[in-house]
Amino acid sequence: MILSYSSGFIFIHIEKAAGSSIQQALLPHASVPPNSRLRRRLAWFGPLNRIGGLYRAVQFQEHVTANEVKRCLPPAVYDSLFKFAFVRNPWDRLVSRYAHLLRSTDRRRHGFISKLDKFEDFLKWEIQRGSAQHPYVTDARGNQIVDFIGHYERLAEDFAKACARLKIQAELPHANVSEHRDYRSYYTPETREFVAKEFRRDIEMFHYNFDGLVS
Repeated sequence: MILSYSSGFIFIHIEKAAGSSIQQALLPHASVPPNSRLRRRLAWFGPLNRIGGLYRAVQFQEHVTANEVKRCLPPAVYDSLFKFAFVRNPWDRLVSRYAHLLRSTDRRRHGFISKLDKFEDFLKWEIQRGSAQHPYVTDARGNQIVDFIGHYERLAEDFAKACARLKIQAELPHANVSEHRDYRSYYTPETREFVAKEFRRDIEMFHYNFDGLVS
């Protein structure tokens, strides 16, 4: 994630939805406290960080949810910041993560993924891991608690909207790109429906179907 008190925003980084590129673009505007285990552990104290301005010392994990950030910040501070995230077609995102893990020999899960017999096995493992996108942008009741949700499929356009809202200039690099063939070719009718069922909330909330963005 990227948090900036000076520019007034929180970017929630959802895996495999152009988050690495967006973070690089926003880094010059970030409020980055010194990197320490103690500052990362402060987030465990949740609402206690609101006392005495301690929240300003918290260093959040890269893929923290909006709800976790909200717990640590005073309500007035959280409400005053522009909160946004980017999402991606679930079928495409799963293939992107699969290709990335297969290619990244230095990643901890590479060995495990490379030994799986087929893509379907990866899907089952990934779903058990809990990789839906909506928990990043909703509270415990399922209510959206960010101000803007951009889409990977119109990345440049939606990122420009966020920058315009913040009145900042930032240029998107290409970062952490996973090369693979058309994601639709990885699916059988059965696995396609499997993803539709397991990620129904993401699909409905973010307006996707198998072929892409609906609106």
